[in-house]
Amino acid sequence: MENNNYFAEMMKSPMPRETEKTVMSEFIDSFLSDILYKKEKAALMEKIDLSLDQGDRTAFLALSDELNRLEKVYHTS
Repeated sequence: MENNNYFAEMMKSPMPRETEKTVMSEFIDSFLSDILYKKEKAALMEKIDLSLDQGDRTAFLALSDELNRLEKVYHTS
Protein backbone atom coordinates (compact mmCIF):
# COMPACT_ATOMS: atom_id res chain seq x y z
CA MET A 1 0.00 0.00 0.00
CA GLU A 2 2.85 2.39 0.81
CA ASN A 3 4.35 1.86 -2.64
CA ASN A 4 1.11 2.98 -4.30
CA ASN A 5 1.08 6.17 -2.22
CA TYR A 6 4.72 6.90 -3.06
CA PHE A 7 4.06 6.45 -6.76
CA ALA A 8 0.98 8.66 -6.62
CA GLU A 9 2.94 11.40 -4.82
CA MET A 10 5.79 11.22 -7.33
CA MET A 11 3.37 11.53 -10.22
CA LYS A 12 1.82 14.66 -8.67
CA SER A 13 5.16 16.45 -8.48
CA PRO A 14 7.52 15.59 -11.37
CA MET A 15 9.55 18.82 -10.99
CA PRO A 16 12.39 17.47 -8.86
CA ARG A 17 13.19 14.78 -11.43
CA GLU A 18 13.07 17.28 -14.30
CA THR A 19 15.24 19.73 -12.40
CA GLU A 20 17.75 16.99 -11.63
CA LYS A 21 17.97 16.09 -15.33
CA THR A 22 18.43 19.74 -16.29
CA VAL A 23 21.19 20.28 -13.75
CA MET A 24 22.93 17.10 -14.86
CA SER A 25 22.64 18.11 -18.52
CA GLU A 26 24.10 21.53 -17.78
CA PHE A 27 26.96 19.94 -15.86
CA ILE A 28 27.71 17.53 -18.71
CA ASP A 29 27.57 20.33 -21.30
CA SER A 30 29.90 22.46 -19.21
CA PHE A 31 32.28 19.55 -18.65
CA LEU A 32 32.45 18.69 -22.35
CA SER A 33 32.87 22.32 -23.32
CA ASP A 34 35.79 22.64 -20.89
CA ILE A 35 37.46 19.54 -22.34
CA LEU A 36 37.04 20.86 -25.88
CA TYR A 37 38.44 24.26 -24.90
CA LYS A 38 41.50 22.73 -23.25
CA LYS A 39 42.16 20.45 -26.23
CA GLU A 40 41.86 23.29 -28.75
CA LYS A 41 44.03 25.57 -26.61
CA ALA A 42 46.74 22.91 -26.23
CA ALA A 43 46.82 22.35 -30.00
CA LEU A 44 47.10 26.08 -30.64
CA MET A 45 49.84 26.46 -28.04
CA GLU A 46 51.86 23.71 -29.73
CA LYS A 47 51.49 25.44 -33.09
CA ILE A 48 52.47 28.78 -31.54
CA ASP A 49 55.55 27.20 -29.97
CA LEU A 50 56.51 25.68 -33.32
CA SER A 51 56.08 29.02 -35.09
CA LEU A 52 58.32 30.67 -32.49
CA ASP A 53 60.95 27.94 -32.87
CA GLN A 54 60.90 28.44 -36.64
CA GLY A 55 60.86 32.22 -36.40
CA ASP A 56 57.64 32.40 -38.42
CA ARG A 57 56.22 35.76 -37.34
CA THR A 58 53.21 35.59 -39.70
CA ALA A 59 52.09 32.20 -38.37
CA PHE A 60 52.72 33.34 -34.80
CA LEU A 61 50.51 36.40 -35.21
CA ALA A 62 47.73 34.44 -36.92
CA LEU A 63 47.79 31.68 -34.30
CA SER A 64 47.89 34.23 -31.48
CA ASP A 65 44.78 35.90 -32.90
CA GLU A 66 43.09 32.52 -33.12
CA LEU A 67 44.01 31.82 -29.49
CA ASN A 68 42.58 35.19 -28.43
CA ARG A 69 39.32 34.44 -30.25
CA LEU A 70 39.16 31.03 -28.58
CA GLU A 71 39.65 32.64 -25.16
CA LYS A 72 36.84 35.14 -25.83
CA VAL A 73 34.43 32.47 -27.04
CA TYR A 74 34.93 30.13 -24.09
CA HIS A 75 35.17 32.78 -21.38
CA THR A 76 32.14 34.80 -22.43
CA SER A 77 29.70 31.88 -22.73
